[in-house]
Amino acid sequence: MKKKWNLIKLIAIPVSLLILAALIAACVSEAPSPTTIPPTAVPPTPTATPIPATASEKCLFCHGIENIAMMVGQEAVPVYVDITAYQQSKHGEVECVECHIDIDPTPPHNANRIFGSWARFSLKDTDVNLSRNFYSVPADACLACHDDAKYAAFSQSEHATIKDMKFNADGSPRAEITIKGSDGQEYHANENFDAKDCERCHINTNCGTCHWTSTIKQKQEGSVIDLWTSYDKDSDTVKGAMTEYGMDWTVNVASHDFRNAEELTSSNDVCTTCHIGYYQGDKSVPAIGLEGMGIRRHPQVQELTLSAARGVHETQQLCTGCHKDLHEMVYQNTEHGARLGGTTECINCHADKAPTGETHKTVTCIACHDAELGVHLDNGMVYPMALKHNLEESWPSHNLTLEIQCTKCHFSGNEVGASETVTEEEIHQ
Repeated sequence: MKKKWNLIKLIAIPVSLLILAALIAACVSEAPSPTTIPPTAVPPTPTATPIPATASEKCLFCHGIENIAMMVGQEAVPVYVDITAYQQSKHGEVECVECHIDIDPTPPHNANRIFGSWARFSLKDTDVNLSRNFYSVPADACLACHDDAKYAAFSQSEHATIKDMKFNADGSPRAEITIKGSDGQEYHANENFDAKDCERCHINTNCGTCHWTSTIKQKQEGSVIDLWTSYDKDSDTVKGAMTEYGMDWTVNVASHDFRNAEELTSSNDVCTTCHIGYYQGDKSVPAIGLEGMGIRRHPQVQELTLSAARGVHETQQLCTGCHKDLHEMVYQNTEHGARLGGTTECINCHADKAPTGETHKTVTCIACHDAELGVHLDNGMVYPMALKHNLEESWPSHNLTLEIQCTKCHFSGNEVGASETVTEEEIHQ
């Protein structure tokens, strides 16, 4: 059974011990400047006063000093924990070291810091001694208590591995390549996964990325929808800033509060932080055989908004309305993957619209119902296609319409195997 902290004992620490705590902080300054300690400082060991009874009380000997902060590079990272706020939180009876398992309880702690995951606006540097952009509680610590199989499956999910961003379809690491076009020019395609940049956001995500309470910041205020069809260079710059979000986790260190399932499934706020982006207009490069719309980042939230304006999914605007298995989310969680045995498919709600007959059995619903993109073949399936980094990418479109354009597939010289002419037949049941 977990011990409740002895708050009375902690308050009863003699004044002399509190003075020692101030010395441990190394550089106390007047408010509002934070008290800062270097990450490698070794405070003197008190011997005249009894050690606090519990492990957490030992931690609060330093971390209970209000405004205490740790200098990481040029940034002051708050490390103060408010004991009252923490005890009222969801994990109020859990000892510090039950979560912070990769840490030496005696300063310097030498915590196993993992770079990246949510502070997009932080320093582009994987050196955790220079950037505040790190976390120190591994998912294994969460699984010690939250031992449901679906949580264990998270470590292999798309959200955790981001394998499609790090690797090509054949499993090889993504790397920029040079292609010589029919015009004699050289073109760059694909991208290098640069840890110092990409991993500010795209890292082996852990539970805290979504569940740790944080403030969500937009780099530039405004709605990218207002500039959706503006494709000039200046608009692209503005849309880029409007779709760059960051989650500042440091504001929550004092209370150590977490978002629960109800909070995460009742809004798209956390999903929006990553699943946001914009269309770039025609990014065709005929010299290397590319034709289509360019997309930057992951604008599923904007696509949902555009769909609702067309009368599609007006009452289905929450991501979790369709995506139920967030912890286990893998490729088969898409409508394309559903045709191969996955669980998220359109007919879960639209059972009366299940495709019938042989003609369209390899055509995904979104290939027909996407509003703005062309299509291509992906593992024998017709799928919406976007251009990213001079590559054709299958796109899990949420930008839907009730109006069908059969000519996306049915034209002379198409590459998806469709007939040139359209013959009348029943597509749905």
